[in-house]
Amino acid sequence: MTTSRMPHSPAKCLGLRIVAFLLLSALLTLATAWQGARSAAAAPGDLVADLIVAEYPNATSPSVAFDGHFLYHVDYGGSVLHRVDVPPAGGPYTASGHVDVPITGASTGIMTLSYDAGRDAFWAVSGDGLSIYLLRKSGAAGLAFTIDTANDLPGYVPAGDFPNETKVAYDRSDDTIWFSRDAGTRIYHFHTYADAQGTAALVAATPFIDVNVAPNDMVPECGYSQSSGVTVGGSHLFVTAAGCSHYFEYTKTGGKVASYVYNPYIGTSAQDLECDNLSYGVPVFWLRDGYDGHMRAYQQPAGAPCVYGGGAPPTPAGLDVSVPSAARAGDAFLVGVTAKNADGTTATWYTGTVHFTSTDTSSGVVLPPDAALTSGQGTFSATLVKAGAQTITAADRANALSTTVTVSVTAAPASRFVLASSATPVAGTSFSFTVTAQDQFGNTDLAFAGTAHFAGTDSSAGVVLPANSTLASGQGSFSATLIRAGPQTITATDTATATIIGTLGLTVRAAPASGLALASTATPTAGSSFSFTVSAQDQFGNTDTAYAGTVHFT
Repeated sequence: MTTSRMPHSPAKCLGLRIVAFLLLSALLTLATAWQGARSAAAAPGDLVADLIVAEYPNATSPSVAFDGHFLYHVDYGGSVLHRVDVPPAGGPYTASGHVDVPITGASTGIMTLSYDAGRDAFWAVSGDGLSIYLLRKSGAAGLAFTIDTANDLPGYVPAGDFPNETKVAYDRSDDTIWFSRDAGTRIYHFHTYADAQGTAALVAATPFIDVNVAPNDMVPECGYSQSSGVTVGGSHLFVTAAGCSHYFEYTKTGGKVASYVYNPYIGTSAQDLECDNLSYGVPVFWLRDGYDGHMRAYQQPAGAPCVYGGGAPPTPAGLDVSVPSAARAGDAFLVGVTAKNADGTTATWYTGTVHFTSTDTSSGVVLPPDAALTSGQGTFSATLVKAGAQTITAADRANALSTTVTVSVTAAPASRFVLASSATPVAGTSFSFTVTAQDQFGNTDLAFAGTAHFAGTDSSAGVVLPANSTLASGQGSFSATLIRAGPQTITATDTATATIIGTLGLTVRAAPASGLALASTATPTAGSSFSFTVSAQDQFGNTDTAYAGTVHFT
């Protein structure tokens, strides 16, 4: 058995109006019975609230959506997004708080909706059932992908009077869409992105479930099997069958978990449904009747909460971090972070906070502050200082995600020379020293190839300083000979840029003593004592302070 609805036509016959009158009378009787039974213990399937949005025969529609604050619906292939307030428990109540937004970008209108809390938008089916849009609350519809019925719906057999009428349910746990053709028995499972042809991409592991294969069929409860509406907001799917007093719970692999009776069953054509775990004291499903213009909230089963907006988001498979292969010390560069699903696609639903660290802990390093990704992506600025291979790590500790990448930091242009020597120079003896061209952060500028000119404070005869010399890769080793003992300096200056300069401070030690020097300031008087000094000196006249020999006087 299949059941379906006809969209509203101005040419309604009198017979249909009589049927409508009888239906409304029956509804009033059932509503009265429900009001009298509301004191009974709550149970799955109990009616919690009843809202009239557009009474038959003025309009027909199978759609309902809930964004955590308001209810939404569209007309049958409609071009207006309708928003109404959530009613109090009880009812029936006439809808209030109407806000209507024109829909643009969907040429055949919109048939049904499912709210995506991560994107704060609706996944929507076109009026002809052949396209899936991401519909913003502004009314702008952006095409996500089209449906190729020959390739995207394996085993599809059209059923009922309106086979293109389609319901969708957004599944936030893996960022996918469950797709159900009216009166069909197979519910398809698509990614939210298109394949290479721009058409629907089936989820390889669970491409569809069937609701007509025993023991997972609906025959025991309904006498037939079909899917008229589907929703998901947790680990299981919930499915309606038009004309049946039960709704059904299925695993995402097609196992029938349970069926539940509507209490009371009001209306004739149960269609799409949406999860709501916020509006009342118990979580409910909003069920849209295709004919009578009502949205009814029925209590969800215990232990299997269906959360609005597609449920709780999953944890991304990982974070992709992109940096340039090389960056210059002190210069800012961009760091891109993208949350990825297991299949390598961008986790656009992800809005987690990312924290940044680096192996470069030098003064002057600038890392991005903790930041939330937008639609799974973010671009940030970082500055490193220490030359060489450095790492940047982006981590979301709350979700145990961490990715480290390496960037090769090169020195900034040289701003100074650094001279160094491990020797303690001895007068008249050659010693070695090095000259390194460094940037302001102390990194060696390997690209520097300037010429260094040398000067010193020792102007004695015999002093030997290096000739003007070109540094190779910003470095050079040289030798010098100083003569005068005591504190001396050697200065290196870039011949092209005088501000690139460096000084080496040294203490020159005397060479071994080669003679004694006697001196006195007195003019001796015969027979009188006078003083004089004896100094052990090297060949350059420096006092050998290390000399401790014995002097004989004659």
